[in-house]
Amino acid sequence: MTLTETVMASLVFSLTAAASLRILSLVSVSLVELEKRQQRIDQLEAGLVAFESQLRSEIHQAAPIGDCYQAASRLLLVLQSSMPLPGLHQELALLSSGEALQLRLAVDGLNQTRQRLYYPAAFGLCPAPSTQEVARATS
Repeated sequence: MTLTETVMASLVFSLTAAASLRILSLVSVSLVELEKRQQRIDQLEAGLVAFESQLRSEIHQAAPIGDCYQAASRLLLVLQSSMPLPGLHQELALLSSGEALQLRLAVDGLNQTRQRLYYPAAFGLCPAPSTQEVARATS
């Protein structure tokens, strides 16, 4: 092998090794980002489970009320004081109709949110609207 061939072979080898290291670096960075994203999603789901656990606890202690608006308002007052897990942003509000609570959970660094609607009638805290009342409300 001549000196030129040796230099060319080592150059090709060096370029190939550098390209391989660059690819490995990009793969490892993307794997780290995927792991962080999955941890944020898990944190979001854990916050939802914790909130729903507290909601069930409050519902078991609550007495039924004749008005769904009052039941939703009472749940809102009790549950707003609940602190979300660290890193979570919790927004709890009454729907414009006042018949349900809307929960929004978000995590820093994640563009996904979790939203849930909670109707007191579904938990037996107030009477469910009749089909005639639902028809009037939607028309």
